[in-house]
Amino acid sequence: MPSHLRSELRDAGFRGEILSEEPLSAYTTWRIGGPAEVLATPVDRDDLALLLCWAESVGARWRVLGNGSNLLVRDEGVRGVVIRLRRALGEIRAEGSRIHAGAGAALPAVANLAASLGLAGLEFAAGIPGTVGGAVIMNAGWHEHEIGNVVEEVETLEPGGAETTLPRAACAFGYRATSLRGRGSIVLGATLALRPDDPTAVRARLAAYAAARRVSQPTDLPSCGSVFLKPEGDFAGRLVERAGLKGLRVGDLEVSSKHANFIVNLGRGTSADVLALVERIEGEVLRRFGVRLVREFEIW
Repeated sequence: MPSHLRSELRDAGFRGEILSEEPLSAYTTWRIGGPAEVLATPVDRDDLALLLCWAESVGARWRVLGNGSNLLVRDEGVRGVVIRLRRALGEIRAEGSRIHAGAGAALPAVANLAASLGLAGLEFAAGIPGTVGGAVIMNAGWHEHEIGNVVEEVETLEPGGAETTLPRAACAFGYRATSLRGRGSIVLGATLALRPDDPTAVRARLAAYAAARRVSQPTDLPSCGSVFLKPEGDFAGRLVERAGLKGLRVGDLEVSSKHANFIVNLGRGTSADVLALVERIEGEVLRRFGVRLVREFEIW
């Protein structure tokens, strides 16, 4: 990052941390990714609004980074500004049967708080390695459960710095999709409407979901989460396994032997390895079953 831009951002009043050419591999769950030209971490909402206005005023492209799951950063890195939200928007607070969570809050932490308060509806989120903001934008879920089912409203920061609140209906929640993608705004947080239940029962369900995830998924190795969306009438993992691709490896990336819809990084994996492996899987599943798999992860 040229020093005059760093000085310009500071002179504009930005109070957060600014890092130049920071490797993003440390910030993604796949542990893969080249450097960000600028990695900026605002300290609060005002700092975030200032950063967004500054980036737009100088014509810098910006992207928002949550926990780095469902994301592949290319080996050559990212130009422009990567905005890391966790410090600025990590608040979680409960009001009756509702929980207000900032976009940077870890989803498992919100689920744990809900369980401790005897609030049901978020148990499925145990172990999902994402933030509230990312989960809301992609309507994250597990099996038949989705976060969109409990979202009451979503707060966003619009271009120019104005904050707005969207009701659930305006977000168009679908399978791993919402209308929040591509709006040019930043999700600031969400209000989750849960239902009162016995705390012991909620905690037991939360623990059961977490245990099931550990048994069925390779949680001990870096991955992005599920690689492919569920195809109509089937499961991506089942198709990949039927194609005999469990254990298939390119470089240090491998189709998990525990769950075939996960690709794990065995140590020194690269984005090129990921894409080569994904393309081989897509080609083989299409050849064998006539199914075109759709990627669930985003590529920067």
